[in-house]
Amino acid sequence: MDWLQFLQIVCVPAFAWLVHKYGEMRKDLNDFKVQVAKEYATQVHISRLELKIDDLRQLIWEQLYNKSSEK
Repeated sequence: MDWLQFLQIVCVPAFAWLVHKYGEMRKDLNDFKVQVAKEYATQVHISRLELKIDDLRQLIWEQLYNKSSEK
């Protein structure tokens, strides 16, 4: 068996398998990053919405109190 046959039979399939595994690993890592980002973004957005709702409620109470005190 000469070197060219060895490369064709052993090295090329091994290299293709390594590239395939690397692609799978990158895909899994990217999926994990997206999942973590969604969970983090959801928590941050929920807390921001809660703060905005609280601020809006406070503003409404202040406006209602001002209107009732003017009468």
